[in-house]
Amino acid sequence: MAINVKDAPFNAKGDGSVDDSAAIQQAVNFAKSLSFNTGTPYRATVYFPAGYYLIGTSINLTNTSGIWLKGDGGSYLNTNIIGNTGSRPMFDFTGSSNSGCESFSFISSNGATATNPSALGIQFARTTNGGLNCGIRNCYCQLNDLPSANGGLGSLGLLNIRSEEFFIHECLIRANTPLLLSYTSNIVTTNINYTASSAYQTLATGTGSMGVVNINATSLQSLEKRQPGMILIGTNSVNFQGYISRITASTGTNETAVLCLISTINLKIHATVESFSRVLQVLNSGFENCTLEIVAANATTPSTELIDVTNSIVAGLKAYISQPNGSERNRLIIYHAPSGGGTQQAAGYIINSEINCLTVPNNTYIISANLLKRATNVVFNTSNPFEKRNGRLKLLTNNIIVSGVIGSLNQINILQFQEARQATLSNNSGFYRVWIDGVIKAGGYGSGKAAALCFQAQIVVNQRYDGVLDPQSVTIITLDHSVTDPTYLNITGILVNLTLNNNIGTVTLIPKISGSGTGEPIYYEGYSELQSDFFINDPIPLT
Repeated sequence: MAINVKDAPFNAKGDGSVDDSAAIQQAVNFAKSLSFNTGTPYRATVYFPAGYYLIGTSINLTNTSGIWLKGDGGSYLNTNIIGNTGSRPMFDFTGSSNSGCESFSFISSNGATATNPSALGIQFARTTNGGLNCGIRNCYCQLNDLPSANGGLGSLGLLNIRSEEFFIHECLIRANTPLLLSYTSNIVTTNINYTASSAYQTLATGTGSMGVVNINATSLQSLEKRQPGMILIGTNSVNFQGYISRITASTGTNETAVLCLISTINLKIHATVESFSRVLQVLNSGFENCTLEIVAANATTPSTELIDVTNSIVAGLKAYISQPNGSERNRLIIYHAPSGGGTQQAAGYIINSEINCLTVPNNTYIISANLLKRATNVVFNTSNPFEKRNGRLKLLTNNIIVSGVIGSLNQINILQFQEARQATLSNNSGFYRVWIDGVIKAGGYGSGKAAALCFQAQIVVNQRYDGVLDPQSVTIITLDHSVTDPTYLNITGILVNLTLNNNIGTVTLIPKISGSGTGEPIYYEGYSELQSDFFINDPIPLT
């Protein structure tokens, strides 16, 4: 059976003017006390008919098991909880297990009743008693813009401190900070110093696991440019599917949609992120075995990179990024800020990862050069894909380039890269090593005569701090050579060269051809690898 908060002896009004806190609490306490004739306890759903329930005191749903509250109809403006609870949550589930609520609207009080508008919507937390297997579904939360509340977090839609095996399904949460999941009750970061607590129970002390969270078909919308849509502190196995954006964005400076602190393991985000310039920031921590499937759009004038992993260890990342708006593609996908003013290697690194984005203008936008230097076993799937393995950058496209015809041969560019040297530093020098594996093909179907030469080539050259190149060393090895009629068409060798101009390195090739077959086409087909030892940056392959 369901317990109706409007029935006697509870007699909640639901008219938006009478404080229904005591009536609702009485109904909740009654639901928690039920038992069969045998003395075996059971739980009944606490039902709220449609209406506006003003509460001036946080509803105590703590340290119990199986308590479930249910509103009437859908999530929007049916059963409305009007919160006048100040810094305390409207619903406090601290220490409860197998509990939660559905079909409510949580709204900060406004107008004549707004003596102490709620700055916290719903709270779940671990205690020594419990706090597992809880969640909410089909709920709407609309809090006020309260920038100084909750230690600088502002208004906070849903707070979860170590309440694991948790779910949020089909919800819309609007607050300065819509969602925060943490492995500790003490939350300290830039401009934030907040300790979560309950008026009814003592939260578990220290740190612990915060994981196994499923967030599905849910929208997180921040108020103003104050805080991220989702803050994750020491989490594991969080799965988010939905939408992250800002409902208003006229005040503040924050541009991060998802902020990860301490350590993040097995995070999966499948979402459209709008309005925010930065999709995700990992702040001085670990980011392990995470998957990001993101559509980033409507940032208007992006002012940041998409993913910031400065001073962090990234391992096993799979990022799939789409940028449908062409005007928003002029930013880095994954970035590490300069270390030591750009004089030191990046403190963080990335390993065993895959970054996918076909919409970057060129490869210089897929990763910052200092992070590429610290990359190991990473694949970059762009329109010109490449990988970093064994200290080498390898292009994953097999280029086919026409080098003209017999009688009119052209020098062709077979590799271009952004140089690794930083022109602003006088102590910045190193070498480039280019390795080429290719085939020169000549001849067409009309003559029935052809030639092919398989080769490997290597170029090694030092670049001084001022950009000047030392004399380069070139080795060319002919591996195999096949020809139909050498007097008509023959490939006798190749010439390769490396030049640097305007911070772009270019490897050129020209075939050496002989024979009487004027007009026969000549092709190059092959791929290149690039290695360097510059201290701070890696070169970035372009084409």
